[in-house]
Amino acid sequence: MLQQTRNLLMWLEDEGLGCLHLIHDNDTKFTASFGELLRQAGVEPLTTPIVAPIANCYAESWIGGFKRECLNHLMIFNLRQLDYVTAEYTRHFNELRPHQGLENTPPCLVGRDPPPPESTAGSIARDRILGGLLNHYHRRAA
Repeated sequence: MLQQTRNLLMWLEDEGLGCLHLIHDNDTKFTASFGELLRQAGVEPLTTPIVAPIANCYAESWIGGFKRECLNHLMIFNLRQLDYVTAEYTRHFNELRPHQGLENTPPCLVGRDPPPPESTAGSIARDRILGGLLNHYHRRAA
């Protein structure tokens, strides 16, 4: 685990990326030396609460959906491609995709005035995202 942590820290430095926190569970592989190595690099390790089964549920749900809906259907060849796929999926998830738990609105519209109802005139258009792996349907202006 320590070597993987060193590799991560070197990669972050090479990419010019900063990291303030690293969230992990209470697994025994995250030893005191692991935490100390992170602190020396200016990263604060944060552990999830003990006996709190829903502490990671939202992140795990999003990651699981991302894997099922995108990564299982694509061959990723480099980090740049992975960044692009992740950004497109995130945009689709937050801005276009309706969520039943949010009254069929995308998360970015929660707390805002609802958009005006779409007219029933005009044909239905499909926006293909990631080559048609994800789709967004909307009405064209009449």
